[in-house]
Amino acid sequence: MHGGCLVALVDAAAERLGRAAGPRRIEGRLTSSVPIETALDLVTEHRAETTSVSIRQDGQTLTSGGVLALPEPPRVSSWTGGDSGRSLPMSDQCLACGALNRLGLQAAFSFDDTGVWTRLAPRDPWRAGHHLHPALAPVLLDEVSWWLGALVMKEGGLTNRLTVNLHETEIPLGEPLIAGGRFAEVTPIDKRRTFWRTETSLRTAGGRLLATGSIVFRGGSEYSERQIPYFRSRTTPEAFREMFPAYG
Repeated sequence: MHGGCLVALVDAAAERLGRAAGPRRIEGRLTSSVPIETALDLVTEHRAETTSVSIRQDGQTLTSGGVLALPEPPRVSSWTGGDSGRSLPMSDQCLACGALNRLGLQAAFSFDDTGVWTRLAPRDPWRAGHHLHPALAPVLLDEVSWWLGALVMKEGGLTNRLTVNLHETEIPLGEPLIAGGRFAEVTPIDKRRTFWRTETSLRTAGGRLLATGSIVFRGGSEYSERQIPYFRSRTTPEAFREMFPAYG
């Protein structure tokens, strides 16, 4: 299951438990893959300022996280993507970039020497009344973060720790959105340089800040072995060598 979708599920569960309305921080840690066609246990705890949620299967925690009121907003880069760039490969069924996913965002991502971004007008399945569904922010920012980490490491991988700050409680309809992040803000967090933290943002085309993300990417050859052949088949040889030179 898409990491951003799991973080959105944590937020939805917290809402059911009565979390306070308003800007908020959603945190999630993905410790194992989560099946989508299996009954799972949802364990929750609600306190005055924080709602904690864990998703478990047979007693094993697959994902855990929590929601709390947004503290002092972090400083955010004003970068909103380049004017032109190289296209990143789309998948078929990904919730963010799946070209054939009828419920997905079907977002097309680009990159240049500065960073990764997408500009899109969200599709009808993402409408929630008079606004867009709040899951849109974590799903988009998780996808941007994956590509930031992969293109810095030049390896496949996964995102396993996600922090998404929703600065606006409602994402407006009728205005194109921009999600992106810069390579300069991708930083290693361990000595082996296996884990990398990315910084991303979601804005309206007019510049209004909606959400920010600070998400950890874990990469390595064990992930590339499974993922790289898929990407090779979906991009040009020139672009692929730029993305993953060790596998070109």
